[in-house]
Amino acid sequence: MASLLKSILALALVAMVTACTGAPTLQEEPASEFAAQGLHPVRSSGFAQAYARPGANLPAYRTVNIVDLELDNIELSNTAVAGTLRRDWQMTPERKTALRTTWAASMNRVFSGYTLSASGDKVLRISAELTRVAPGRPTATTIGGALQPAGSSQDVVEIWGEFRLYDQLSGDLLAVIRDNRTMTSVAMSRTGGASIQALFNSWAALLHTRVSGK
Repeated sequence: MASLLKSILALALVAMVTACTGAPTLQEEPASEFAAQGLHPVRSSGFAQAYARPGANLPAYRTVNIVDLELDNIELSNTAVAGTLRRDWQMTPERKTALRTTWAASMNRVFSGYTLSASGDKVLRISAELTRVAPGRPTATTIGGALQPAGSSQDVVEIWGEFRLYDQLSGDLLAVIRDNRTMTSVAMSRTGGASIQALFNSWAALLHTRVSGK
């Protein structure tokens, strides 16, 4: 419980800093990567990268379709990280189930005020994917720091995620969000642990903030 509280407090600090950077704003020119979809880079999104369609009006959506977390294309670094074994990083069926269950719980909790549906008008489809796990460097907000044994160094991995928002009916891509967070290798090896929950909670909460506009 103490480790979870420490992680939540650290992530709350990140959210406070993000809030102080101002409201998200679109850049004038579309991003070259998403020019065909008409997505523009977003400043002050709170995420590492964000791209959105002008006039998407995400707060107008009050129904969401939360898609299962995608884990089949994750890139795993070959670089060794002290504190983990290679098998700690592998996406076994059991690990996939645990991660998807935790992600669904985080998303359902923050979007509890929305109707859940996979069909109909003004339905926002939200997909999420873990894209990469690789060695990282510890920061003041590294998740799971309290799990590190006393006197040891912080062996850290960096986890990248990508989130895409679509209009369910038209299939139009409305936004693409990418982010990365650091986590101790000990915490990463505990798939169902409090640190994974804290990571997913923080991503889900910020997604809700950007979708709802609140």
